[in-house]
Amino acid sequence: MSVELSAEFMLRGVELSFDSAEQIKAEGMTLIGTADTPITVDFQHLVKANSVTIAVMSAWYRCASQQNKTIEFVNLSPELRNIIEFSGLTDTLLSRD
Repeated sequence: MSVELSAEFMLRGVELSFDSAEQIKAEGMTLIGTADTPITVDFQHLVKANSVTIAVMSAWYRCASQQNKTIEFVNLSPELRNIIEFSGLTDTLLSRD
């Protein structure tokens, strides 16, 4: 099963892989370009996280920042949070509750 990004900016699927990442990243950047701020990306239905997930999230963060838009990533799995923290991106990608 591949990952898809819905118009509601919700990721659904098993995991982002190298094969699907470029398309998902591009779809997200298009949505960011047309979205009102703040933008919320829901990861509730993403089953498996990996470094490709972090790369796509980082690209979306940069895209939103360049357009002076805010972006928040919600419903992250513990696995995804751990990868973000290990990558040193906590202050950038995790919301400050």
